[in-house]
Amino acid sequence: MIVRPLRTDDLRQVAWIEQRAMPTPWSEEQLQAEIEAGNSVARGVECDGHLCGYAFFRTCLPECELVHLVVAPEWQRQGAAGILLEQALADFSGQGYATCFLEVRESNDAARRLYARAGFLQTGTRKHYYSQPVEDALLMRRDLLDSK
Repeated sequence: MIVRPLRTDDLRQVAWIEQRAMPTPWSEEQLQAEIEAGNSVARGVECDGHLCGYAFFRTCLPECELVHLVVAPEWQRQGAAGILLEQALADFSGQGYATCFLEVRESNDAARRLYARAGFLQTGTRKHYYSQPVEDALLMRRDLLDSK
């Protein structure tokens, strides 16, 4: 598996993965805006030569935030998300970022396990943060400079 920056010509594949993997998928316009945003870092992971997942981070030194991480259904639970997340966090750490934050649905056990394995700790809760269905968000953070 290879982690690389996302490009605007990946948009079609990103949208296809998004539609199949997410219960409330982002639109193609939202995905494009995130790829092109000035404070966004968009990374993809290739599996067998094809884009199989991606992540969007927002950055403001010394912090970053994981905004969206998605893996194609056929590649889930095969390590793509972990490799993508670890490589991105290592890159941020090497660039001087100190902390990464994220929010995750309380019921998303697979994502919570992934984030815990990656060293994220729960720091709080946002009540009724998500809709469709209404659900709490767990706030998590990882210190990046301590992991060098």
